[in-house]
Amino acid sequence: MIFAPEQIATTVLVGAGLLHWWFLGLRHTWVRFASGAALFAVLTAAVVYTIGSPLQPKFATAMSGERLWQQVIITAWWLLAGRAAVEVTRISVLMRRIAGEGRLFSDLLSGIIYLIVTLTIVKTVFSFPIGGLLATSGIIAIVLGLALQNTLADVFAGIAVGIERPYAIGDQVWFEGPIEGEIVQINWRSVQIRTMSNDIATIPNSVVAKSRFINRNVPSMRRSDSVQVPCTRTHPPEYVIALIQQAILLSPNVLEKPPASVALVRVGKRLNHYEISFSVANSSLLWQTKSMLLREILRQFSSSGSSYHLRGHHPELAEPEGERVLDIALLEPLAQEKRDELEGHLVCRSLQAGDTLFAQGDTDASLFVIRTGVLEVSHQEKHDTIVIGRIGPGDYIGEIGMLTGAAHPGTVKALTPSLVYELRQEFVAPLIKENPELLHAFEASARRGQARIDRGVAANIGMKTVPPAQLLDRMRAFFAHVL
Repeated sequence: MIFAPEQIATTVLVGAGLLHWWFLGLRHTWVRFASGAALFAVLTAAVVYTIGSPLQPKFATAMSGERLWQQVIITAWWLLAGRAAVEVTRISVLMRRIAGEGRLFSDLLSGIIYLIVTLTIVKTVFSFPIGGLLATSGIIAIVLGLALQNTLADVFAGIAVGIERPYAIGDQVWFEGPIEGEIVQINWRSVQIRTMSNDIATIPNSVVAKSRFINRNVPSMRRSDSVQVPCTRTHPPEYVIALIQQAILLSPNVLEKPPASVALVRVGKRLNHYEISFSVANSSLLWQTKSMLLREILRQFSSSGSSYHLRGHHPELAEPEGERVLDIALLEPLAQEKRDELEGHLVCRSLQAGDTLFAQGDTDASLFVIRTGVLEVSHQEKHDTIVIGRIGPGDYIGEIGMLTGAAHPGTVKALTPSLVYELRQEFVAPLIKENPELLHAFEASARRGQARIDRGVAANIGMKTVPPAQLLDRMRAFFAHVL
């Protein structure tokens, strides 16, 4: 058989189409689609010119090499047409930005397309009657359906869920059971979830279709929750609520909008129960925020003491008794009697909401220990005020200024009524004169205090002025007049 030039060209185009299918299968989707569409269009024109319409091809009447060539060409055309249709379904999935469930739907369509192409080739190209084949395949399908009914239930449930798309890969979900975590894979048979304990839970699609579940990402990733806190009935509810609200201010993960709320929800003979409702940005922050909030509430209760001596003062300004103010990390090198001596030199400052403890640039060389209340630390840069964070009971700030005389790099204002104790440098200087080695101990203690997580805000504002490498040199220079 001698091939005409148009037949050779058609054969080359078919070979190019098959090679394109093979070698560009893993390339960029849009490049593969555009180049494949152009090649298929040229191939279609060549097939129509040489053989006729692929739907009703004009094969040679006698069995010959030419007829076999025509059948091969039309078969290849149908396969490439099926491939093009599959690419269209995948492009539509890509444009809709669907993840795992879209792949499930596109795989199903791909299977249907290839089945139709196969039956068309059998009937159109080889003139084989497909009625008996369909009847036989129906019997086989019934047998397979009975044998694989559980698997098929998962498959069809997956198709239904994929069409509805109630969740996607990356969503935080809760399934009845309960199982909660992030969806990492969606396939024909099941959904895989990475739980909070970093385990992979596999749930069959048939179970998913029958289960109740909550998608934490819809309508937004924001998550709301509540915790209950007991408190003895002898404590005034207004005071307890005020302390809890201060604890909320010290929990940075609690969203300001919607605002958190505190309510007295149960009154008992010995205990009253208070419920705190709050919101976080996403589910991954929930447990951490609950823990932080409860720690801050405990710190507020501890700093307020076991009893409340109002004596005509506002409850917010009540001073706890029986606790040492200077039991802080910075002064750990000092013996207890020396710390007790410094306690006698403390100056108690009462601040109302909005009052300034110290302003950026001040050089008062004092250490400030917060006993009650919440204060906000901010830094002014040109025309912008940057809020660094908040500090509360047990925190201390200004140690770098007391030890080195450096100006305060930020401003500290009271957000709530607060009690703050001030220790001036002039009372620490005599201790340095008696024992100059205390400078090394103070430096080490200051570094430890800066490394503590709960002192991150206060320590960072100090280190903006004096880098750690220069801390000891600045301390020596500042105390040079007493050494």
